[in-house]
Amino acid sequence: MKRLIALAVVIFVSRAVFIFAGEPVVSSKQVIAPPPPPPPPEFFRPNEFDIGAFATYATGAGSGDAGKLHAWGGGMDFSYWFPWKYAGVRFQGAGVSIRGGGGSRTVTFIDGFSQPVSVTGGGGSVAAGILTGDFLLRLPLDSFWPNIHLAPYAFVGLGGIILGSPSEGRTVNESFIVTNVTTGETREVTVTGRRINRLRNNFGTDRVLGHVGGGLEYRFTPHIGIFGEVGYDFPNGASNNFLQTNFGLRYAF
Repeated sequence: MKRLIALAVVIFVSRAVFIFAGEPVVSSKQVIAPPPPPPPPEFFRPNEFDIGAFATYATGAGSGDAGKLHAWGGGMDFSYWFPWKYAGVRFQGAGVSIRGGGGSRTVTFIDGFSQPVSVTGGGGSVAAGILTGDFLLRLPLDSFWPNIHLAPYAFVGLGGIILGSPSEGRTVNESFIVTNVTTGETREVTVTGRRINRLRNNFGTDRVLGHVGGGLEYRFTPHIGIFGEVGYDFPNGASNNFLQTNFGLRYAF
């Protein structure tokens, strides 16, 4: 009887220990995967606002005197890229000093009499403002190759060229000995007046223009880049067409 009671006590105690101890603990090592690396920063972003500053050179592409025109200057542009980062709009303005070609020409003072006269600088320079509003399309190459932060782009738009007061050059008050090209007779003539500015004479008043071209932009960081572009400007009147080349810096917000 005592043995049965002792056995019952042992069974009861062992059962109580098992219940209160809970499940047996199994030791194991759990492997935690490292987090994925963050994506590389976008260098050309949607909803981006850009400010650019550039030097510009323009040269005439039309016929006659307009093809000899050239200009130096500088300007700024302001661009906004849509939520679809491949398209945007831009306003661009440049101030330039335009000069015409020079050289010698034969001027007829009296019918049958001629005298070569040297003309330099195209009769002086003209200050001008070139203003355009453009629609832009770009293709950031780092969307396909992450380490190539280059974006070719194209633009098309409308604008205008605003001509300032021309510098007409020096006053002409000179005497010339002219020769009759047929008889050999000579005669002295005096010319009084002012040189005609070839640019102003060719362009006339301010003009509306179309604007089309393309360029490349390279980003050193998501905010700082350089760019170069060439635009073809065609004012009303085909003889006045010109090429405008810009090169400068751009900051993206």
